[in-house]
Amino acid sequence: MVIFKNFILKISSLRFAILLIIFIAISSGVGTFIPQGNDQQEYIDFYNKTPIFGLINGNQVLKLQLNHVYTSNWFLFSLILLCISLAACSFRRQIPALKAALKWTDYKDEKKFYTLQLLTNFEIIKDEDHILKADSFLRKKGWSTSKFENRLSARKGLVGKLGPIIVHIGLIILLIGSAYGNFSSQSKEQYLRLGESLDLINESTNSRVTVKLNNFLIERESDGKPKQFISNLDFVSEEPKFNEIKTTEVNHPIRFKGLTIYQADWSVSNIIMEIDDVLYQLQLKPIPEIGDQVWGLLIELGKENKKNYLLTIDNENGPLKVSNIEDFSENFVYLNNEPVEINFSKLSLKKIIPSSGLIIKNDPSIPFIYLSFTLIIFGTIFSLIPTNQIWIFFNKNSNKLFIGGLSNRNLLGFKKEFLKLSDEIKNF
Repeated sequence: MVIFKNFILKISSLRFAILLIIFIAISSGVGTFIPQGNDQQEYIDFYNKTPIFGLINGNQVLKLQLNHVYTSNWFLFSLILLCISLAACSFRRQIPALKAALKWTDYKDEKKFYTLQLLTNFEIIKDEDHILKADSFLRKKGWSTSKFENRLSARKGLVGKLGPIIVHIGLIILLIGSAYGNFSSQSKEQYLRLGESLDLINESTNSRVTVKLNNFLIERESDGKPKQFISNLDFVSEEPKFNEIKTTEVNHPIRFKGLTIYQADWSVSNIIMEIDDVLYQLQLKPIPEIGDQVWGLLIELGKENKKNYLLTIDNENGPLKVSNIEDFSENFVYLNNEPVEINFSKLSLKKIIPSSGLIIKNDPSIPFIYLSFTLIIFGTIFSLIPTNQIWIFFNKNSNKLFIGGLSNRNLLGFKKEFLKLSDEIKNF
């Protein structure tokens, strides 16, 4: 029992919680630095050649579970430990402090008034009138009061005591929700061409919806660099029947029936070309060896002496570059322009078909995350509200009325209010 009490005392301390938060922050940084969820052999091949800090090789990365930090046993244990620390702190400190604040403190002796932060006193003739009038006056000003025969207790801002508890609850929900999301969230990247559809099934709600790409736009800077990607999507479902059009762009996702759709990327997926009076729809693939956003394919051109040519394109407006892989000569074919003859073959570019790169994510922990941040925000706001207290005591022997005040924060601001209230009470 003694060991358990000592454990609770240590785990609920502020120093322990700060150290744990620092550890979790550093671990999250490691998870950002090291790619997560890749094939195990990739870690072995890469980090055996270039160990982290010259010490941690690929096998050690896997052994320490650094390839999946956020679902590792030690990371989840640290989250659980932080939850226990916050809960223990609330039960040991915040809840007893709230219970103590709910109890009325009764000052029956004027000596106690001299221990308060603020104090004033003056002589009066009728004690009953002042106590009764002070009680009515403070209630109208929004104070809660507890009146006795010759004394009065008043307080305001008690909701501020709830702030730390609400913040702790929000943090606990955030930690639990984050851990739950790491295990339950599902993410899929999908490229859709204009007019192409995709069936989405939300397993948590057992709902099915068809998403169709109606339109896709790329906004560019004056120098031609992509500025924004915009997808216009049509959502159709039979049960219940509905048809809704939504638009997503980078940093502005669509949230729909538990699914979140992000605009992530784009590509040139297909081109339609006329080669020697025959129309072809050619599928392009990324060529990272040439550039980050370059797509192309290898084809043969020529009627008799055929040669290999590399077709490449880097934007949705063209032109199409045709490169001879033997002598590296280049020709350009422009969209809806005159045909270009290459190795006795006539080429014309009829259409460029871009694709919208979407990330569809199902994360059932999102409601918990939103709830936790809401609680943290409101808890922080409540914590900023000062708890002010006023005591009024009439000494029948000296005919003096003592008024004392106490505040847990912003004493200077409360002092101005206290002096103003005291003057008004004095002039009853």
